[in-house]
Amino acid sequence: MYVLTRTDTDTAAREKVAHLTRATVKAGAPLHLNKTHLLKSTGTAALAPGSYHLALQVNGRRHPPALLRITNRPA
Repeated sequence: MYVLTRTDTDTAAREKVAHLTRATVKAGAPLHLNKTHLLKSTGTAALAPGSYHLALQVNGRRHPPALLRITNRPA
């Protein structure tokens, strides 16, 4: 899964969780993922320009997030 969290100081933190895939791998074996996922506003989560954190969550454990900045959205 991945978790997208709004991080602007003037906005309440909200998380949007999306599933990437379900896979089983042996311990120590690499798992390579490549997926294009359209980020769009929904009825419960609106995406607006600003700062976000994007984190992977594997087996319930959230990994350190990366900064994601949305500068505009298509009409």
